[in-house]
Amino acid sequence: MRNLLITGGAGFIGSNFVRLVLQKYPDDRVIVYDKLTYAGNLDNLRDFSQDARFAFVRDDIADAAAVERAVREHKIDTVVNFAAESIAADTFLPIHYGHGIKLVTARELFAAYGDKRGIETDMNGVEIVRPELPLCALSFHNGMGQWRRITHITRHPYKGKVVQLRQKWGSVIVTPNHSVYNAHAQLVAAETNPELLAIRKINVDRTRHRDCLEIHLPEIKSVDGLLYAPTSDGRSRSRDVYVRQSLAGEALLALMRFLGAYVAEGNALYNKANGGWQVCIANSDIEFLEQVQHDAALITNTAGSITRRALPNAHQLVFSSHILYLLVTALCGAHSYEKQVPDALYTLQDEYKRAFFDSYLRGDGNTEIYKTVQAQRMTTNSPKLITGLGLLASLLGLDYSLSYREFDHHENWRTAYSLKVVSIYDPRIECQCRELDYDDFVYDLTVEGTHNFAAGIGNIVVHNTHVDRSILDADAFIKTDVYGTYVLLEAAKKFGLRFHQVGTDEVYGAVLSGASKETDALLPCSPYAASKAGGDLLIHAYVVTHNVQATLTRGANNIGPYQYPEKAVPLFITNALDDLPLPIYGDGMQMRDYQYVGDHCEAIDLVLRHGKIGETYNVGTGSEVHNIDMARLILKMLKKPETLLQHVADRAGHDRRYSLDVMKLRGLGWEPAHSFEEALEKTVTWYVENEWWWRKLKTGEYAEYYRKQYVERQ
Repeated sequence: MRNLLITGGAGFIGSNFVRLVLQKYPDDRVIVYDKLTYAGNLDNLRDFSQDARFAFVRDDIADAAAVERAVREHKIDTVVNFAAESIAADTFLPIHYGHGIKLVTARELFAAYGDKRGIETDMNGVEIVRPELPLCALSFHNGMGQWRRITHITRHPYKGKVVQLRQKWGSVIVTPNHSVYNAHAQLVAAETNPELLAIRKINVDRTRHRDCLEIHLPEIKSVDGLLYAPTSDGRSRSRDVYVRQSLAGEALLALMRFLGAYVAEGNALYNKANGGWQVCIANSDIEFLEQVQHDAALITNTAGSITRRALPNAHQLVFSSHILYLLVTALCGAHSYEKQVPDALYTLQDEYKRAFFDSYLRGDGNTEIYKTVQAQRMTTNSPKLITGLGLLASLLGLDYSLSYREFDHHENWRTAYSLKVVSIYDPRIECQCRELDYDDFVYDLTVEGTHNFAAGIGNIVVHNTHVDRSILDADAFIKTDVYGTYVLLEAAKKFGLRFHQVGTDEVYGAVLSGASKETDALLPCSPYAASKAGGDLLIHAYVVTHNVQATLTRGANNIGPYQYPEKAVPLFITNALDDLPLPIYGDGMQMRDYQYVGDHCEAIDLVLRHGKIGETYNVGTGSEVHNIDMARLILKMLKKPETLLQHVADRAGHDRRYSLDVMKLRGLGWEPAHSFEEALEKTVTWYVENEWWWRKLKTGEYAEYYRKQYVERQ
């Protein structure tokens, strides 16, 4: 009877090993210890979640106290180590590109530059975009916000809890393990709910800010410097109503005042009954509406009419104009919950920013005075607008705080965000933190020269913790594969545990001919492989120095159930099922040893129970196949045409061949139960029969990615 702690047991190989142990050894108990980052999926474990011999612990192997606690509480005698993060998709980011500044979500940023530059995928399923352009994020440096170049944008799928942090400094949604900066500029985990560090002062180069604006609207062409909108019957110059395309001086100030009033208390409507477009601005101040009406005359020949009403805030300025409708909706949004500061405003000179800001305050703001402190307050239910107003305030050198109001008794009411322009703060602060369920991609930026960037409402400073972890930044790998292995080995030494490490053939490096033996030198070619090699060497040292009862296996590529569909084999299978292209890197002649995951797990079990302490065993079939041939065989099994094969640019650093000598393992009596063809057929059958598992991983965000990456580029 064994009590096994299986670290990384919610992943692909780990969950299959858990399944093998529980089915093969009725007296064994299994405790899965997993941090549940992108590689972990509780759906992989649901078949035995009610088994009395199974338990799950969510924690980090780099946390020595947590590991010891799990070992003590569950009376662990054996450890099998399979263990090898980020902002939410709709988090707004201020981005500086060329001469412009705009607010985009992390999702939009990844999609835009992924389309331009292509998407790489590392061996852990992390997707990477390299903008290779003067694209900058707002970063905290020397006590202020500075624009620093983005070198990489990354994302990976995440299912689990995220934390929403809300304070007077701002609001952000991140994964619990994602690092943020507290008010003392110290790096802390988001789940600790610290007082947040926010960027208020921004290093602004006003010499590059403009005093003119050229308006461009989708599918609208300029005629002699004027913009005309098509009518419902397709005519392009209905009654010669236009908007001026080039604006400067007083006309540009007029546009900013007009847009400020519209964003604050305006709406844009299309009347289906009569086919008319309307832009309406409401206010209780008739003089203000008359000023807006006068401003409109400087940018358009559309005539607006004012309707006076007795009730406060009910007077209305109404324009019936398609081109004006297109102008305000393109620059500022249509509905209240999607309103935004026009992106062009961020790089206009300050007088134009103040014109918009002051006009917005007259429309949807009020002045609060408490003793000697005066605050100007504005409220909206648009997260993008409140984020933009905060960025605008900082660019103007104004300080501000934020507050939030939820309407729990009104299901369809949206959160109300309030921004107060203030000069003096109440030092007391309420730190709100709540957990939310999340199933989507999470995103990260790598910023040149710093390790942070501003995100969310109020420009909260977060740490770029999840970069291209196989190529760019080895921190996460070292923490898990080296320090995490060290923590587990220390526990094994302290409690006298049997320890087994599941390694990878990548520590040997590329093999152009022959096959790697267990005694060969380790020549890793990536930080990921190097960190795994470091963990392997630690195991050897603990066996020799401390007599820890440890063994090690190094496995070739695995295929089988529960492998994420961004990996080659499940990607090809699921794409073929959906009649989507199968992306073949380069010429497709890369060679791999694909083994069935169940065979790999049997080998791990054999070495765990009968392997010689201190020894390393290679695990693989000993046979190899070209990737292009593997793809063709999948299409043949699914009766799909080879026209679905699509060659794409090869990955950077893509090794042509790995190969393992497995004679030492076979000396223990092990043989793979499946040939490559049998393993592939079994894998194909599983994905055909378990669409419930993979379909949700390829819907929504995944589906959009696959469509853009593989379909639109044909």
